[in-house]
Amino acid sequence: MKENETAKFQRFGSFFFLLLLGLGVVLPLGIALIFCAAHGTFRPDVLLPLTLVIMFMVWIILIMMIGYGSLTSLFVKKTAKKVKDLPYHFNSSFKGRGGILYIDVENGMIGFISAYNPLKVQVFNAARIESARTIASAMTGIRFVFYLDGKKISMPTLLTNKIVSTKSGIGAEAVSKADTFVELLLAARTTARSLSGGKN
Repeated sequence: MKENETAKFQRFGSFFFLLLLGLGVVLPLGIALIFCAAHGTFRPDVLLPLTLVIMFMVWIILIMMIGYGSLTSLFVKKTAKKVKDLPYHFNSSFKGRGGILYIDVENGMIGFISAYNPLKVQVFNAARIESARTIASAMTGIRFVFYLDGKKISMPTLLTNKIVSTKSGIGAEAVSKADTFVELLLAARTTARSLSGGKN
């Protein structure tokens, strides 16, 4: 295993769940307590329903933020600053809803900052990539997917809720971008296997 290489891919980190707990449970309870204090009542029949209503509204917002990758974007951006200190040449990168992917074809390495584990730069030998391909559909979207340690990572190259033809201008551009990153991932994997004598 190379320097700084991550032993096991972790898509989700404890910080993400603590963040959800804080924003989705503690925050609504705190708001409800403040409201009750302002009105001079802490009756359970008032506090509990109010907490549940606020919690419901907060979770709707949280789900939307998770879906658009904005819940932990500030933490991901801060962690991304650490990438330059790693001993690799990540000269290709792609930022998506699920995080940021970095590719070093020359050394056969990839890096990944998961939006659900935003405090850690995970680094992997590209030989650990099992497959990579483009998925292009007007109905389900355009993205490239790859498997790392058996876990699927999907990176949309077109972020829209509208149906977009893969043959349209923006559709074709999104497909081309997905194809490019598939080629880079496979090239990095080929390099990694070559450097290890084809054992992976």
